[in-house]
Amino acid sequence: MPSPALSPVFPPDRPRPAAVAPEALAVGAVWRADELARQAGATRPTGHAALDAVLPGGGWPVGALVEVLQPQAGQGEWRLLAPALAAGGEPGRPGGALVLVNPPHRPFVPALAAQGLDAARLLVLHGPLLARDAAARVWACEQALRGAGVAAVLAWLPQVRPEQLRRLQMAAQSFQQQLFVMRPLAAQHEASPAVLRLALQAGEDADALSVRLLKRRGPPLDTPLMLPARPERLQALLAASRQQATRRRQASAPAGAGLSALLNTRVPAGADPRGGSDALDRLVALAGR
Repeated sequence: MPSPALSPVFPPDRPRPAAVAPEALAVGAVWRADELARQAGATRPTGHAALDAVLPGGGWPVGALVEVLQPQAGQGEWRLLAPALAAGGEPGRPGGALVLVNPPHRPFVPALAAQGLDAARLLVLHGPLLARDAAARVWACEQALRGAGVAAVLAWLPQVRPEQLRRLQMAAQSFQQQLFVMRPLAAQHEASPAVLRLALQAGEDADALSVRLLKRRGPPLDTPLMLPARPERLQALLAASRQQATRRRQASAPAGAGLSALLNTRVPAGADPRGGSDALDRLVALAGR
């Protein structure tokens, strides 16, 4: 006598799993791990066509935490993020403030201007308290995400706990802000609530940037993306700067007295050696203790 077909047995108090409704699949409410998710919320183009092609929704997510990991802070994040930041905010809120929390270096204004980013939009939060206190850095990020005139928050958090990252993810989602957190590459093995994690490294070509997608809503991407590190306008600026430096060296007198006077000339901290106003004099510094 053939044995009856077996069927799964469920306890009386446990409902059977419901089938996925076709309409849920149609609107992207259900994500299958073997396919690239359709971003449920808003996205903004990254400015890199190759990167947009492999990101859910075709760009940076709005209202979510994005982690950028790299061996050393200040090496590749501006090359990656500047095109999107220069494009401005969403319709009705263009050109909002870009809040930088605890950046490792002062942004190089000419390079950002060459990529179309107005340095007057930068609002830098730094100081002794933020340099030494991880909790203060997280608090500053949360306050910045609440700002109505803020287009994006960029934070450099070398030490941060998972529960603090969850707080930032919830704040970005609640206020529908773009949040980019820069962390050391060693953090790639730690759990993170970020919806998107990327690892940056210099490519074999000095003018290329290697981008690995460590986490996304979609299948793994084993091959790193190679992005041009320097846009044409920035390359032209650097070339002109090198030519100008060469002309100055050729025109400088070989006399030691003239060179000594040049080296001993002091420029006040924060001043523009070319004269004129500095677009980053609007720094907002937290009081140190």
